[in-house]
Amino acid sequence: MAAFSNGAALRRRWFFTLSLVAAIGVVTLGALLWQAVGLSSLSIVSERVAEVKPCLGILRFALISLLAIAWPRLPVLWTAAADDDGQATARWMALRWRVVGWLLVIELVLGQNLIGRFLDAMVGALA
Repeated sequence: MAAFSNGAALRRRWFFTLSLVAAIGVVTLGALLWQAVGLSSLSIVSERVAEVKPCLGILRFALISLLAIAWPRLPVLWTAAADDDGQATARWMALRWRVVGWLLVIELVLGQNLIGRFLDAMVGALA
């Protein structure tokens, strides 16, 4: 029972820490964007976002590949205390390529606008 409560406390601590980091990141990004819009016109901001978009796409793919590479070491961080027989680690390892695959699908569909490009090509072919 003590191991379970320690695991739950550890999960709560990780959740709180990651939520705090995400909130600070969102507030910082919002402040930077607010300042950028306030100091320049919206068209200049749009041009700069268009310039940086390929680099950000490469960065997202690099982070997804880093996750795939580091995945075998990640379960050790949060399952070692609660996992005596290795089942939790095996479950995490089984999820590795499913998570990476879905992240790639989300990146291609949303980040690279694959559906929009496909629909533009279809409309262009029909016209």
